[in-house]
Amino acid sequence: MLAKAGTRGADAVILNLEDAVSPSLKEQARNAVANALLTADFGSTERIVRINSLDSNLGFLDLLALVPLAPDAVLLSKVPSAEQVQYAAWMIERLESIHSLPTGTVGIMCMIETAPGVLAALEIARAHQRVTALVFGAADFCADLNCEPTADQRPLLYATSRLILAARSARVAAIDAPHMKLGDPEGLQQSARMSRELGFDGKAVIHPAQIPPIHSVFSPSPEAVRWARSVVDALSAPTSQETTPGAGLLNGYLVEAPHLLRARRTLETARLLGIEDL
Repeated sequence: MLAKAGTRGADAVILNLEDAVSPSLKEQARNAVANALLTADFGSTERIVRINSLDSNLGFLDLLALVPLAPDAVLLSKVPSAEQVQYAAWMIERLESIHSLPTGTVGIMCMIETAPGVLAALEIARAHQRVTALVFGAADFCADLNCEPTADQRPLLYATSRLILAARSARVAAIDAPHMKLGDPEGLQQSARMSRELGFDGKAVIHPAQIPPIHSVFSPSPEAVRWARSVVDALSAPTSQETTPGAGLLNGYLVEAPHLLRARRTLETARLLGIEDL
């Protein structure tokens, strides 16, 4: 699975050393991840290592063994506070220096999956310039709150909204939790659409079959690309009074600066995906 991870079409893969690994296999799993970082061809897929909690020696050992192998990022689990992020950043910086890696080689992503983490999400996102994303952990969050997960994700709405607001304020990415039921294409589509509508930048998966549907939801549709291009054209054409108009009508709807910002983001995403000519 590790050897083929970079061939599945994901934007990034998470090499998970935390709860998915039983305590008796932690060292074996760490060695397997180290070997994969050294030998596997991940292509353009980002390599993210989800380490054990830094409240234990396991997280410390994970950093010592794997930061020298230059993964793209370390994913901190159950982050409760900005202080834990700052400690991880301090450790990573020193390991980069010891192993002659350029400063900033290894980024930090933070799992927000407990009540303290949600309440401290903004401080966590701003804790260090290495932080690139907040990742929501729905299963652990539901367990921490003793709430019942539902198809419409109603019990999670406050937490996910707060996480997205924190990520936007800190200018980092926001990644939603995976849809945990396999063989459920309708539920997956619904979950992904809700994530996108809330403002998440992406969504985790637990199986390669979930990748194409999620890419489809988070990629601009041909209609969205055409709308974005029309907005840019409408608000870029000079008028007799102004160099560029501040507002205009497009198909009977008022469009202005916020619509222009959304349109430019849509076109930039389409350009990165190679679909700007739709």
